Amino acid sequence: MSTGALDSDGFLTSSLALSSPETSDPDLFLRERSAASSYRVDRVPLGALADWRLDDRLAHVSGRFFAIEGLAVQTDFGPVPQWFQPIIVQSEIGILGILVKRINGILHFLMQAKMEPGNSALVQYSATVQATPSNYQRVHRGRSTPYLDYFLHSNGRRIVFDQLLSEHASWYLHKRNRNMIVEIPADEDVAVGDDFVWMTLGQLRRQLALGNRVNMNARTVLACISYALADGRGGAGQLGSDFHSQVVGSHRTQRSDAEVSAVMSWLIDQKATFNLDVRRVSLRDLRDWTCDEDGIRHREGRYFDIVGQSVTATSREVSTWSQPMLEPKPGNTVAFLCQRRSGDLRFLVQAMVQPGSIDRLELAATVQLAPANNSGPHDLPPLADYLKPPESWIQVDNVQSEDGGRFSRADTRHLVVNVPEDHMVDAPDNYRWVSLGLLNRLIRSGYYVNVEARSLMACLL
Repeated sequence: MSTGALDSDGFLTSSLALSSPETSDPDLFLRERSAASSYRVDRVPLGALADWRLDDRLAHVSGRFFAIEGLAVQTDFGPVPQWFQPIIVQSEIGILGILVKRINGILHFLMQAKMEPGNSALVQYSATVQATPSNYQRVHRGRSTPYLDYFLHSNGRRIVFDQLLSEHASWYLHKRNRNMIVEIPADEDVAVGDDFVWMTLGQLRRQLALGNRVNMNARTVLACISYALADGRGGAGQLGSDFHSQVVGSHRTQRSDAEVSAVMSWLIDQKATFNLDVRRVSLRDLRDWTCDEDGIRHREGRYFDIVGQSVTATSREVSTWSQPMLEPKPGNTVAFLCQRRSGDLRFLVQAMVQPGSIDRLELAATVQLAPANNSGPHDLPPLADYLKPPESWIQVDNVQSEDGGRFSRADTRHLVVNVPEDHMVDAPDNYRWVSLGLLNRLIRSGYYVNVEARSLMACLL
């Protein structure tokens, strides 16, 4: 669903507001909410997980939440033509929703200080609502989900954004969530719970820059924000020359229907170029993987493990539970190369095949590197040399956690490298230079931009 004038005079103004009387110190609020509850996360064998059963698949006895299954993959994308792996299967469509409201004329976001057991920094800012149907239908018999009705029943409130978007397609099979932004009228009173706080986009920008403060589920919603003018006017030429002004200008270029159609046609060509065949198999039949009561792991110690965790968290809907989690090997990086081209800032994206993609491939960042997937320097992804750029080229460099509800200690370096205009970048045919405005239009169209690229886009706000 498209947005109107709120894009320019709401989001951009809020992004420049670095303080708010609603929360003078977001760092302190996060520390106080973390200290207000008790948390404990312990590693346990898969066989010790209450209400989970391991056989051909690892699943909850209720048949809800999610399952771990086996996947056999064949593709002509990348250096490895076929492999086996475990993958998370979660057919439920969760809600990731943020409430926004003008307070003293400035747009504020209602954020939640939420504990996730897989986060390196356990408590981070999350969306107002972050819940699957199993959660908000209270299969776990826990507390209800605050503010859920704002997203299930808008009751005339303005829906700023509402779209199904994909999740990590290397670790999930065909996973998607409903990403929403709902605006509350300025004169509507909203009770603010203890773990919730109104923040400006400028305050959120600082938390993003610090790293491991804003969780992945909030970042994917924030990535849906656009600074583009409602009528498509404006470009980088109307703004300053500094990098952040160029980012705003990039939001305001390449947004026409013709330009969107051109990149969609190019993506269809890429989907026709690459093959992907995936077949669900028993966990017992995963070649090169060990699956037993202790856990699921690759025999060479590569890729990731499936581990068990027992969790206590007094601030959550359920205070104690246990679950399996995917724990990747460390060192993952996602990076954009950007460059001023014909006066506008463009970002180099790739059409990337991933085994869990809903429609074979999506646009990904310039480099999406998981070192544990590579057997050596000979099979590093294209343009990986740019992960060690001159210091003056680096515009974003921080570490962000992935979904701490499903992934354990999954920290990813987020990097944006601004390449000088006179530097030649030699990219393969499945790469394309695009503006942030075009990426934003594609996000509003569905499954075209993967979650890793969207996370980087949030860091650019």
